[in-house]
Amino acid sequence: MRLKKYTSALHQRFRMRTPVQHLAWGREAEARSERRREWMIKAAIWLSLIFLTMIAFPRKEVYQFTVQVGEVWQHNDLEAPFDFALYKDAAQLANERRQVMLQTPPYFREVPDALARMQMNRDSVRHQLERIFTAYVRYHRNMAQGRLEIAQADSLRYLELRRNARVKLTPEQWRLLSEDYLAHALGNAPSRRSPLYAQLLQEAWAFGVQVLQLGLIDVPRDSVLTEELIVRSEAERSERIVPVSRVFGLDEAYAAAREHFARQFEGRAELINTAVAFFRAILVPSYVYLRAETLHAWQERQARISPTYGLVKAGEVIVQRGQVITEDIKRKLTSLERAQQERGGAVLLWKRVLGQLLLTLATYLFFFLYLFLLRRPIFDNNAQVLLIALIFAAILGLYAIAVRLPTLAMYAVPVAIASVLLTVIFDSRVALFGTITLAFIGGHLLSYNFEFVFATVFAGTLGIFSVRDIKNRGQFFLSAGMVFLGYLVVLGASALWHPAASGRFLSDLLLVGLNAILLLLAYPLLWVFERAFDITTDLTLLELSDTNRPLLKELSLRAPGTFNHSLQVANLAEAAAAAIGANALLVRVGALYHDIGKMVKPEYFVENQRPGMNPHANLKPRMSALIIASHVKEGLEIGRQYGLPRRVLDFIPMHHGTSRIEYFYRKAIEQTGDPNLPDTEFRYPGPKPNSKETAILMLADSVEAASRTIEEPTHKRLEALIEQIVQARIEDGQLDDTDLTFQDLRQIKQTFLQMLLAIYHIRIKYPGDEAESLEPDAEALRTSSASRGA
Repeated sequence: MRLKKYTSALHQRFRMRTPVQHLAWGREAEARSERRREWMIKAAIWLSLIFLTMIAFPRKEVYQFTVQVGEVWQHNDLEAPFDFALYKDAAQLANERRQVMLQTPPYFREVPDALARMQMNRDSVRHQLERIFTAYVRYHRNMAQGRLEIAQADSLRYLELRRNARVKLTPEQWRLLSEDYLAHALGNAPSRRSPLYAQLLQEAWAFGVQVLQLGLIDVPRDSVLTEELIVRSEAERSERIVPVSRVFGLDEAYAAAREHFARQFEGRAELINTAVAFFRAILVPSYVYLRAETLHAWQERQARISPTYGLVKAGEVIVQRGQVITEDIKRKLTSLERAQQERGGAVLLWKRVLGQLLLTLATYLFFFLYLFLLRRPIFDNNAQVLLIALIFAAILGLYAIAVRLPTLAMYAVPVAIASVLLTVIFDSRVALFGTITLAFIGGHLLSYNFEFVFATVFAGTLGIFSVRDIKNRGQFFLSAGMVFLGYLVVLGASALWHPAASGRFLSDLLLVGLNAILLLLAYPLLWVFERAFDITTDLTLLELSDTNRPLLKELSLRAPGTFNHSLQVANLAEAAAAAIGANALLVRVGALYHDIGKMVKPEYFVENQRPGMNPHANLKPRMSALIIASHVKEGLEIGRQYGLPRRVLDFIPMHHGTSRIEYFYRKAIEQTGDPNLPDTEFRYPGPKPNSKETAILMLADSVEAASRTIEEPTHKRLEALIEQIVQARIEDGQLDDTDLTFQDLRQIKQTFLQMLLAIYHIRIKYPGDEAESLEPDAEALRTSSASRGA
């Protein structure tokens, strides 16, 4: 009953909700759903990195990857916990298997009627040649008698028979044999027993008989690795061993035939080549290679090879602390690891996997907690989190390849690429934590290899230092040198400290050199990431700040006053941004492009007007305000057309925010006589500034424009002007969405004042100097604010 009453009351309260409350509930639910979706994406990215890392861990014998011959055993004495067999290494097993192939004779099947088949091939070739040459003779006779249509048919038949013949000859060889046959048919040939083709075919047959009498295999003789081969006779159901030296290989038979015909037809290359072609056409091997039977014999013998060669008794000392690892000790260690895996089975495997998983979770938690606590804007941006994950995944892929090679191959993995990319794209602190994370992961893959971790962190830190304030892309070469130096210092120190490591120093150095060279790939990768993730790095901003770029050149030609105004605003804004620790380069670039929309109608803005020429004089205030405000939309379109980055495009609408076009609003009040005239049509479309950088540009733009209207700029007047403009923007709510503090605003105003004093060459007045007005010309300020669009 109570539940029913509670439910009824709840329904009644819900029905009493106003439409506005329902809308608020819907928006809140949508926001919660969006937050859940964002967190699910982050979780998927994190889990993907963990999964890739777990795949990267080697799944074979651990000692194979963590212990190298020549190293010193740093752990306690190791005794055999049980009896276990010593396993041969992979190279030894491979060599024994190759010996099996070298000692196992291949199998061949005897062709009992090889001579008969070769005779059939000879007769078939002879018959085909006679038909071909007969057609050739008929063609000539019909041509001689003027029967052109019949001759043409004979010619086509001659060519068709040639194409389908068993023997393959060149056109020159066909011509030679055909002309010879024609001469015999017409009785014009010299006295001899048979045509040329018959002589050549007979020579090929005779030598083929000699080859078959000795024996001919259908594969090259050098492909037979043994000194004997086994020949099976299906008719007799028997096998016999035949020495390889007593048979011809197929390639050897062709070479011997060419030599034989060269002696028969000395100096006549066409006859030699034709005879060889006849020989190839009729030859039949007497022994056919049995591939399946041979492979089966190899596999049977290889299966009998024992993978072990000795035994280690329980309690036997395998290695002592401080002992240098030898080949024999390493083989015992890998054999022990393999025996433990076989004994422990799935339990041992799961223990190892669980330990690796916990280490991986802790390592990534270290990095993502840093982003969550100290770099929240990056953490909340899934695109940027995905970018970091892709960089990590690339290094993980290289780790997975390198860790399956000898341990030292890990030094070839260019972890510093991630360090440099993260520095240029984000900042040096994110890069440092990312480098430490990747170094930890590499150390885990090598079972706590401290040398690799420290070398990677040190070299990566030098790489970060080299690009933390990058000004040109040539610094990537400097970064490669710094990374190489970092690895050199750590590896050199290890070689001096541990004599066992000195033997690896040169090979390590070669891999580190490869690492440094691969670091140069950071440049093209940065270009790809900038465009794929809409990222604007300092390198891109530096390129955009060049006033010789086509867009700025066009602005200087079509709206020179606006271009000069933009340069002055850029100087003011850059100095103010540097004073409060904002991105000064971004502000400068935003200032250079913030008024590019004025190129469309430059004559409507006072800085581009000539004296006595003001188009606004013939326009209504609403139309003038519409034209002034339109430069924001037109600037965005031009910026997108020229491919300006999103961060730069944000300055175009935000440098005005939703502020009011004061001059034309007051003019409209004067014309209408309505002091309460709505100002909706006299405001810029916005949005308001949402960062320190865009807010600084708004203030700098207004201050620079207004300062030009003061006829006699003095220290007091400029100070009052700056204070009035900043206070007006605050009261209008234009700075509400920024994170500027009062201390920031004081520093910005002070910087503006110092810059304007330097521009107008004003000396600061001291006590006792002539008093001056503290108020700027308000009417001039309004005029400038309107006509400049500030």
